[in-house]
Amino acid sequence: MSYYDEVLNEIRCAIAEGSQEEAAFLLKRELSMPYIPSEIEEQLLALQKDLRFQSSGQNEKGELSTDALLRRLKGKPESQLRAVSALCDRNLRSITGELRDWLSKDPQPEAASLLIDALAEQEVPEEFTVVRNGVEYNFFADAVTPVARSGGFREALRLIGLWLAKDPSLAEMARSILVQRCYLALPLSYEMQEGTELAKSCIQEVLVSMGLEERMDEILRNSESETQQKLS
Repeated sequence: MSYYDEVLNEIRCAIAEGSQEEAAFLLKRELSMPYIPSEIEEQLLALQKDLRFQSSGQNEKGELSTDALLRRLKGKPESQLRAVSALCDRNLRSITGELRDWLSKDPQPEAASLLIDALAEQEVPEEFTVVRNGVEYNFFADAVTPVARSGGFREALRLIGLWLAKDPSLAEMARSILVQRCYLALPLSYEMQEGTELAKSCIQEVLVSMGLEERMDEILRNSESETQQKLS
């Protein structure tokens, strides 16, 4: 089973089980990626439509009000994920005070990452503080680089595709790890020159989990070969 098969199956199961928050988070994460195979994108959009239909009944459009979503930010982790997934599609500039307060109170990590990425995409010109595991990170949202535009992320994505071209299932697993790592790093981002090490780290994590550690030597040789070609 490929990475996309697993993700689609996970989303379908979450919708079937009524885990709307988990399904919304997975859909938001996958649909924000700079590259999605067209046939996969169609399935993701169809699942998003199914999820919205399941969630309907809140109002005529099947949407919660902004105030209701802000209240859900104070709920359980799953509630926070769903609320943020919905808020990311709205204008965040009018609720920066509430969002600033939520971010400062050690929020659910994935939900916080999605919100920071959305604030960066909307170029909100305000300062925020996010607290994670007791550590404070101060940032101006319009100075944060969204994951999809991060130089390090894009370079790592390219290298993973290059080095694992003959193993698409491993490549998809490595991409999944890359996406999660870059989102959870926000408001920090990876620079272009960090892309190579980032790609290696994600691939190594996949290979170790699959018991294929010996493949790393091949990856490193490919890396060295490409570096030499750039220098020559």
